[in-house]
Amino acid sequence: MKLRVLALHSFRTSGSIFRDQLEALGNWPNAIGDLCEFVYVDAPHPASGEVPEDVASFFQGPYFEWWNATSFGVEGKEGKVLQYEGLERSLEFVEEVWRTKGPFDGIVGFSQGATFTGLLAATGKVEGRGPFVPRDAGDPGAFAILISGMQARTDEAKRLYTEASGEMGMDIATLHIVGETDRAIPPAMSDRASQMFVEERRAVIRHGRGHVVPRLDGDNLKSVRSWLQEQLNAKGRYRAGGTTAAL
Repeated sequence: MKLRVLALHSFRTSGSIFRDQLEALGNWPNAIGDLCEFVYVDAPHPASGEVPEDVASFFQGPYFEWWNATSFGVEGKEGKVLQYEGLERSLEFVEEVWRTKGPFDGIVGFSQGATFTGLLAATGKVEGRGPFVPRDAGDPGAFAILISGMQARTDEAKRLYTEASGEMGMDIATLHIVGETDRAIPPAMSDRASQMFVEERRAVIRHGRGHVVPRLDGDNLKSVRSWLQEQLNAKGRYRAGGTTAAL
């Protein structure tokens, strides 16, 4: 039995590009392919603006985005209001993929895809919809792997995070992968996002590179494999009708 993981790509890239990042550059299938497999999808929105130079110069299109951040209103004491255009459609899209292409055991996201994964988790806890809603009381629920993730910046997202996290954090198994030299999403931002989740089910690993999907090797590989094995064991107990209390 393998874990089946839905893969959510970064801003203005694609499922195909994320596959290259995980497989050709990150070597993840060779490192952990015996424990999990990835299913890649494109976000429902074509890129609405310029594609980042480091993406366009290295990867072929087409390119997609989960949302486009825009602001509106008159600059004043409170500043302009930030909104994520296309977010609701992306939420509906992932819900549809989860229903029609599943079953899935978890989600892995990189950059905007990781931020989106955190939003999906909070939406599930507050609104009772989407991938992170357990099927029943014994279900360990979907897990999340967030590579270079951060908290979404809209007022609505902040409200969701506060309500979903409560005093203890969201009770979801999470693995946070943080680049120590990441300039796009600095480590402090990823650390802040990780703290939304309950400590007992949260793991954080760090690598020395920047805003990339890192290769898994050494102690980090051991940590990722151990964490995935825990999720696999929990899913196995649930499918066998047992308990997940060990998590």
